[in-house]
Amino acid sequence: MNPSCQSNFDRLLLIDDEPGIRRMMSLDLSADGYQVRTAADGQSGLLAFGAERPDIVLTDLKMPGMDGIEVLRRIKAQSPETEVIVITGHGDLELAIQSLQLGASDFITKPVSEAALSVALKRAKEHLRLKSELRAHTQDLEQRVAEVTAKVLASERLAAVGQSVSALVHSVKNILSGLKGGNYLVRQGLKTDKRHIIQQGLEMLERNVNRVSSLCYDLLSFGKPRQPELCPVDLREICADAVEYMWPEAEAREVDLDLTERPQALVCQVDRKAILDAVLNLVSNAIDAAAMVNGGQVRLTVEEGEEHFALAVSDNGPGLDEEALRKVFQGFYSSKGAAGTGLGLMVCQKIAQEHGGRVELDNRPGEGATFRLMVPRCARPPAAQVKAKEIWD
Repeated sequence: MNPSCQSNFDRLLLIDDEPGIRRMMSLDLSADGYQVRTAADGQSGLLAFGAERPDIVLTDLKMPGMDGIEVLRRIKAQSPETEVIVITGHGDLELAIQSLQLGASDFITKPVSEAALSVALKRAKEHLRLKSELRAHTQDLEQRVAEVTAKVLASERLAAVGQSVSALVHSVKNILSGLKGGNYLVRQGLKTDKRHIIQQGLEMLERNVNRVSSLCYDLLSFGKPRQPELCPVDLREICADAVEYMWPEAEAREVDLDLTERPQALVCQVDRKAILDAVLNLVSNAIDAAAMVNGGQVRLTVEEGEEHFALAVSDNGPGLDEEALRKVFQGFYSSKGAAGTGLGLMVCQKIAQEHGGRVELDNRPGEGATFRLMVPRCARPPAAQVKAKEIWD
């Protein structure tokens, strides 16, 4: 049990301007086991209270200088838990009621009877005991809640770590299978001296080496907190660069990749490289989706809103099914199967958040999807910089 719960609450301060009353009450209270400190006026009583911090204060109401009401106010302001019993004369009922309204636990009248004082003190000590026990139980409850919460969080984090590691291992195993397959084809081609088999094997190796590179880049991008290096950028130029970079892949997949031109410059303070990386991720995903249909198309445009610019990437693919919608921003989920790492969209979301923005999805089942990288027109990182989430967070 908390040590305060075992206290006898016997430290007492007596404030009264009459020496005879102080001496008599002090002797009686000491005989009853109280540790008594006395003061002759309100000012010295407050000084004694500040030095000793007694459990109970007995104060006369009518004293020269600072009266008992003011003493009560100041003691309660310093220590609301302290029990204050006021001593008043006959006919001062109004003052006694005022003292109760200010937080006094009780009042007794002069001449002070031993029985009345004993009852008042007993009641004050009971109040102190109950408050002490309540405080101890509250602290114990808070500690237990904190311990249970810590255990639950640790358990959830451990489970999330296991799930994420499992997903990462699955991605690595898929890439490893591709590398082994490419290695096998190269060896077979060398054995049989068939160059086309060697070429197939080298292409498979190259694809999977690129997947390793992509996975490592995404993991580093997602796991490392960074402060965007902001500079004025025409967002149309970012889209144009993305089209230029991704055009060979789009052509190889027979996808029409196009940029919707805007006549006026759309300048925003962003980290150019980070935003370009995010758009490239979105365009790559869109090309994969558009390649699944005949006449696949991917369109890039910069949309202008009141508070945000949106770098929009649209495709006319099949759109996202219900499972993909639920998991699209979750780590290691990919609708591409073995071909994807499942981190691209999370990296995009992180880059957007670092700029104080977000990624939005407009899904059109059977008709395609549009991902919008939203950045504030006056882009700036949040006041409390968004920390890169741990993969298992």
